[in-house]
Amino acid sequence: MTRKGDDEKVGCLSTRQRYLVLFIGSICISSIASNMTVINFTTICMKGTGNTTENEPDIYDYTIKQKSIIMWAAAVGTLLAAWPFHWFYQKYGARSVFFVAGLISTLSTVAIPVAASISFNLLIVCRFFQGISFGADFAAIGLIVVNWASLKQHGLFISLLSSFSQISVMFTMPVSGELCNSSWGWQSAYYVHAAVSGTFFLLWLAFYRNNPAKHPLMTEIELEKIHRGKGEVKEHEKAPIKKILMNHVMWAVWLSAFGELMMSQFIVMYGPTFLKEVLGFAVNHTGYFVAVPRALHLAFKIISGIASDRIKCLSEKTKMQIFNTIALKVSGLFFCILGFLPKEHASLSLIALLIIECSTGFICGGFYKCATLVARQHSHFVLSQIQFIKCVSLFIEPLLVYLICTHNTLAEWRIVFLIHGVLLIGGNFIFCYYATDEPADFTKEATAQELTDVPPERRRLTDNQID
Repeated sequence: MTRKGDDEKVGCLSTRQRYLVLFIGSICISSIASNMTVINFTTICMKGTGNTTENEPDIYDYTIKQKSIIMWAAAVGTLLAAWPFHWFYQKYGARSVFFVAGLISTLSTVAIPVAASISFNLLIVCRFFQGISFGADFAAIGLIVVNWASLKQHGLFISLLSSFSQISVMFTMPVSGELCNSSWGWQSAYYVHAAVSGTFFLLWLAFYRNNPAKHPLMTEIELEKIHRGKGEVKEHEKAPIKKILMNHVMWAVWLSAFGELMMSQFIVMYGPTFLKEVLGFAVNHTGYFVAVPRALHLAFKIISGIASDRIKCLSEKTKMQIFNTIALKVSGLFFCILGFLPKEHASLSLIALLIIECSTGFICGGFYKCATLVARQHSHFVLSQIQFIKCVSLFIEPLLVYLICTHNTLAEWRIVFLIHGVLLIGGNFIFCYYATDEPADFTKEATAQELTDVPPERRRLTDNQID
């Protein structure tokens, strides 16, 4: 492969291919999440559109049990796919495997309107395949961070790549709300999402490479930046699963992730239902009231990710503890407060949701960063287990609402809020006790060899170049 020399004058993106990978990867991961999220909104506008005659029931008037089954189908698919995707990633890399996951997501999404019109069981099959594709997301985040992010930019990469939930809701909720109220109907929401995801996954296949050194546009300057201080990352290196599972820091990370993901899934899955059916907001307003807090979350996530990389007056451990506390403890407290706000003060409930979303934006500088700094080249496995936890939350969340919110009253929702608040606060306490930025013992065999063969003149050039 021919590379551009260090002294050759090149364009502004010639040493920034990693940012294009970051952008395309973030959008692709978000598109899978968007395809999963569409049904969370359309279920509130499908009702009344499925009558064939006045004497027949509406096929889209789903009961609480059916809605829970719709959520569980995706959770089961993700649960079954999380570990197989880890194996496929380890054997074949992210380029082809993640593209296949995107293809599955696109096809299952475009098929949902037809499947739902034929039978409820076919709809469940499509949701199951959407869940399978979703099982690929978190391991993809780990591989992109490990292979393409420099140590100094872990916070930035994690903040964007882990923002798929916020990006998906920001796009899906208002777009679905407008399409549901348009002449094209709720079915068009699925076709639009499928078209978007298909387009971006073709870009992924064309641009992404499993190894940055094999990228046709990679320069030696950028490659040195990516590798600096990381040691050699072997392709298809087998993860020491037993040692990872016995590491107490990893369990602290996973416990914090469980609380945060339960909270996030609640807002995505039941935010529209709570705002419309409990607080009484209109359908078209509901989409925006869920999307705007998610947008603020994304803004705070990016800001905190950059700040986590740039702040030098505090140690990495202290920064992670502070960021995690803001993200989990503050949001946990306001989740508890949210359960005691009456319907008459619905605006205060919106403010509480805004504070929750803004505070959780700091999470990328907390347990996510801890996972990548401690697990290093095995981050993809650690983050794939967060994906496993997420699919567990996808199963638990509908079950929790199904068992508690039987009459859809504010008192019942209060119990759900309190459970989430306790999980968040408890998870943060344990994380702060175990947090560290030191690489775990299971990483040291592969990271002992640092990059010592970089010529001094190239190192000086790289250090002086503005990034």
